[in-house]
Amino acid sequence: MIRIKSKENNSFKLPVLGYAAYGVNKFFDRFKSFSFFLDKLETFALYNEIDKIKIEKPIYITGLARAGTTIILEMLSKHSDVSTHRYKHILMPYLPYWFSLIADKINIYTKPFERFHKDGIIVSRESPEAIEEILWRKFLDNNHNENISKVLNLDFSNPKFERFYRTHIRKLIFNQKGSRYLTKNNYHVTRLEYLLRLFPDSKFLIIIRDPIRHIASLIKQTNLILRMEKQHPLLTDWLRISGHNEFGHHQLCINVGNKEIIHKIRRLWRIKEDYVKGWAYYWRSIYNFLANQLDANKNLKKASLIVRYHDLCTTPGTVIDEILEHLELKTEKFNSVKKYYIRNLHEPSYYTPNFSQKDINNILEITKSTAARFKLF
Repeated sequence: MIRIKSKENNSFKLPVLGYAAYGVNKFFDRFKSFSFFLDKLETFALYNEIDKIKIEKPIYITGLARAGTTIILEMLSKHSDVSTHRYKHILMPYLPYWFSLIADKINIYTKPFERFHKDGIIVSRESPEAIEEILWRKFLDNNHNENISKVLNLDFSNPKFERFYRTHIRKLIFNQKGSRYLTKNNYHVTRLEYLLRLFPDSKFLIIIRDPIRHIASLIKQTNLILRMEKQHPLLTDWLRISGHNEFGHHQLCINVGNKEIIHKIRRLWRIKEDYVKGWAYYWRSIYNFLANQLDANKNLKKASLIVRYHDLCTTPGTVIDEILEHLELKTEKFNSVKKYYIRNLHEPSYYTPNFSQKDINNILEITKSTAARFKLF
């Protein structure tokens, strides 16, 4: 993990990779059949190699955006046994093997840069990134319509997607010579039971953060992305194509099976005095849903580990050991990485919550019962 002190300003320069990724993905978003044609070509060429690969104990990191999922993805991606999507895959997500070979031969965009979230995290084209949602939205109708429940439970089935998804994971594992698939996707908060049906030995990390700091980060990021979209309107469309609708002018809430609470949150967000309160209800809806699922499904609970972001920052050695034990990843291959993160993990210092006492009281009142279920308070 490399962090710098992020510069807070109103200017944002879209990197060349951003323009390239937008153009390429805009093309493939419009011509879906060509995307799948290329995927089938790659699959056919690699069939003998990937057919032997077993998908064992895939690792899924999820939680509401800004909970700390990116740091944990970045840390675990350094384990030699895992394979995950990288920034370079943004350009051609349907060809995880062939495009990686091409990218390795092209000496462009190798210089590290601060990711556009302006949170001080420095990345490169080899850094892990959440790419999966580009693929999911190709198969799931109305996947990002907040008026429709996004809950995919044990009864959900999409054979075409499942065949594609398994093959895609095998190609990524083959390319990176790992033995375990690792991914981060905030939208998986409503898909855990479905993923457990697809892969019964899945391992889940559910990341949670104290609601005051978490909501402060969500609001900061929302305002930042809105400013960026005004400077670069194509960013709005790019976020839509990439499946990242957590922020911006087309921000969408995750519907956990209760559209009435979504409507309530929307009403509160339209009133300046109640804006923070709306975020508190959103935080509660997501994590209360997760707590209910874990209580109701003993297999899901066994497959899941709750990671409290504050604990990770204050007692990193202990929490990292718990993560590795739960994921069944070999610790001896991770000692140097663990030491690095023990030295460098800390609570974000580039911003602080700036709430009124009324806002703080509202957050605590709305979220306290849910936070207690996760032992945050």
